Amino acid sequence: MNGSRDVTEGARETMRQVQDRVSDGMEGLRGYADTADSAIRDFARERPMMAIACAVGLGFLIGRLASRA
Repeated sequence: MNGSRDVTEGARETMRQVQDRVSDGMEGLRGYADTADSAIRDFARERPMMAIACAVGLGFLIGRLASRA
């Protein structure tokens, strides 16, 4: 009986560690997304025609890739 408790407690501790790592990773991704968002917005404000051209080009490429599937 004691062995199963040790295994259960070990599994719980491992799950806590995994949750902490995933949580830290998600916070890092949120920070990256916020930074990317502000950079894209600044670029679009400074060069609106270039931003539109990039969006059209990207949409065209995604459309071509999607039509092959």
